[in-house]
Amino acid sequence: MVLRRGPASERGWLGLRIALALGIGGGEVTVWLCGEGAGWALPLDARAWLGGDPGRDLDGLVDDVGAAVLVDRESLEAIGAGAAALRRGVVAAGPDEYARGLSRAAQVLAV
Repeated sequence: MVLRRGPASERGWLGLRIALALGIGGGEVTVWLCGEGAGWALPLDARAWLGGDPGRDLDGLVDDVGAAVLVDRESLEAIGAGAAALRRGVVAAGPDEYARGLSRAAQVLAV
């Protein structure tokens, strides 16, 4: 899953929930956070959205599904954050890791 929409967008949260559903359904999931989506890599203090919590969904990807959650280093820098600020389970990565992930993927979804 390539997630380009950030925490200010319900579409971004939808992408997290789709990735979580794919993982719960038995799929091997890797989430690549880039652009505004890099905001998901940071600790969220979000109000409950429509009866849910986007931060908890991201934690579920890591804890319950075992998904790899990678954030683009350049996108992090663009929003003024560093790797030290990342939420638990999220790893900063560069273009080489992205290219390797794409080459192994059976299917890529972009939101």
